[in-house]
Amino acid sequence: MAQLSGGDQLPEISLNTNQTNDLSLPGAIESNFAIILFYRGHW
Repeated sequence: MAQLSGGDQLPEISLNTNQTNDLSLPGAIESNFAIILFYRGHW
């Protein structure tokens, strides 16, 4: 996936959460602006 620049739209992605459900982006975002942080946790 290429790096996003200012003004770019978030591509459709589906993420597995640490719970039993998936999170679909950008569909799960209810506003026009959001900050999304990906944390890799402990390896």
